[in-house]
Amino acid sequence: MPGLAEIQAAFLHDIYTGERTSLVYLDATRASPSRLDIYRNNAVLGLTDMLARAFPVLVQIVGEEFFKTVARHYIRRHPQPSGNRHAFGGGLADFLGGFKEARSLPYLRDIAAIEWAYFQAALADDAEMLDFESLGEAIATDPAFALTVHPGVSIVPQTFNALDIWQEHQKEEVGLVSLKSDPHQLVIWRGREDCVLIRRASDALAALVSHSRTGLSFAQSMAIAGENLTDLQGFQQEFADAMSLGLFARTTRDVFHD
Repeated sequence: MPGLAEIQAAFLHDIYTGERTSLVYLDATRASPSRLDIYRNNAVLGLTDMLARAFPVLVQIVGEEFFKTVARHYIRRHPQPSGNRHAFGGGLADFLGGFKEARSLPYLRDIAAIEWAYFQAALADDAEMLDFESLGEAIATDPAFALTVHPGVSIVPQTFNALDIWQEHQKEEVGLVSLKSDPHQLVIWRGREDCVLIRRASDALAALVSHSRTGLSFAQSMAIAGENLTDLQGFQQEFADAMSLGLFARTTRDVFHD
């Protein structure tokens, strides 16, 4: 006799794939393919609505019907990983990169990456901003001090000028934007007053964020970020701006004397 976990796994498999493998476990006098379809349709509709809220510009660009097609294929290949629907959709950008029906719109992957980072930044936990005085004290008192990156920060690689397209779609009347190849990185995070901010990020700042997240000390992370740096003054200004706008957070493990 199958266990509960096996039955539940088969049921969830059917919900996401549209198959009927779980019917053999169900009471034939009460269960039917049509009843199973009710569960599946409700699940797919709910996840599609969630994706539409997280990716509104994608919906505007491709239209509601095509977006529903994208969502249906995505949901089939990427079952909801947890009960938190706000965590569902993180793989949509990569999915679009390989979705043949969207091949004529290669920039959609970049748009999706921007929107997901924006969505996550808006939902991220609050964190107290690290100021320059606290940073200086931490460096002086703890050689192993490591920067703490704000929970809402994402470094988002881009292939095209998708941010221009995304910004145009924030207007009531959307104009034309010429698509250009423009490999770069964006940093997206929630700054002061709960505003989500988007800026271009140098390779140095992206490296600093990445290595700080691994727990490397501030000195080590800065040394790595500075490798092959050609514009020291520009990076210093970029780091100062990032600090003042709340890219880095102050944590309870930091020892400061307030």
